[in-house]
Amino acid sequence: MPWSISQDHPECEGFAVVKDTDGTLEGCHRTLSQAEAQLTALNIAEYGDEERQEGHTPTDAMVDEAERGLAWREEYGRGGTEIGVARARDIVNRRNLSRDTVGRMVSYFARHEVDKDGQGWSPDEDGYPSAGRIAWALWGGDPGRAWAESIIGEERTATPNADAAAQILAHLRGEH
Repeated sequence: MPWSISQDHPECEGFAVVKDTDGTLEGCHRTLSQAEAQLTALNIAEYGDEERQEGHTPTDAMVDEAERGLAWREEYGRGGTEIGVARARDIVNRRNLSRDTVGRMVSYFARHEVDKDGQGWSPDEDGYPSAGRIAWALWGGDPGRAWAESIIGEERTATPNADAAAQILAHLRGEH
C-alpha cells in the first residue's frame, strides 16, 4: 500500500493518512474510522474496485438526468445530499455500480416517490425544480429508477426467495 495511517505526523492532531513514498500528508482525521475510510478511497482510486468493475454501467439517459441534477444543484443551491451528489458523479462518469449500490438506488426511489407529489416537481409549477426533483435527478431520475429496478428484478427472479423480495419491493413502493 502506498499510504498508511499515523498518529504522530507533525502537521496533524489525530489520525494522519500519509503517502509512504514521500511522507506527504493526504488527510488529517479526528477518528481512526475516518482515516481508514480515506485510505480505502485512495486505494480504490489507485487500484480500482473489482466490485465496481464487475458492476452495472449507467445508461445514457441516467447520465443526462444526473448531469441535469448537478447543474440544478449548482444553480439553485438545494436538493440532494452529499451521497446523492456522489451518486450523480459516479453516474456521469459512467462508473460501474455495484449490486449493493443498485439496491440502495431502488430503496432511495421507493422512499422518495412521494416527492413527486410536492410543489415544484413539474416544470409548470412554482418552485421548479424542487429540492426533491433535484435529488431525484442526482440518482439518475426515472431512467435510473427503471434501470435499478430492472437489475434487482432480474436478480429476484433468479433467487428462490423471489416472492418475498417482490413483496418487500412492493411494500417500499407503497403497493400493498
